[in-house]
Amino acid sequence: MFTAIGELGMIRTTVFAVFLAAALAAPAGARTVDSWEVAQNGQVCTMVSTFEDDVSIGLVWSPKTGELGFMATVPHPNELRGKAAAIELSFDGEGPYTQWEDERAAVTTGTNGDAVIANWGATYADALAKTVSTSSHVAVRLGGRAIGTYDLAGSPAAYRELTHCGSQIASR
Repeated sequence: MFTAIGELGMIRTTVFAVFLAAALAAPAGARTVDSWEVAQNGQVCTMVSTFEDDVSIGLVWSPKTGELGFMATVPHPNELRGKAAAIELSFDGEGPYTQWEDERAAVTTGTNGDAVIANWGATYADALAKTVSTSSHVAVRLGGRAIGTYDLAGSPAAYRELTHCGSQIASR
């Protein structure tokens, strides 16, 4: 299991959340890969899949810092009233870690829901990418409450497109 702890992690996640909010607000040139939308805003690239329960999950990558975070957007849950929330992810794949936790994931409030962004820093970006790409499902818990289990089908192809998107940003 990997757990993010510490004040520096919160600062990084908060900055990451600001970039993500901009990416979600203006998905320039979004491309669909299987059930995933891959988009960028000039600073970050995102890959997001939305499910029938109005929950979206995905990855957000900042090529300039090397950080790769996991995000879940959910309809405005009452328990996410601060700037941070606990998120727990359980993957069924062969990645280096099958359990990921961030007790201080950033919360960004939008018009249709709240985005919770867990960021374990650049050090764990490859491990998170491998975990997502080799898993078929992820179970998401926010604030100790089960949100659901989501299909990761197509995530390897979407991740390749995410890295392509990031290479365009990094070359600028």
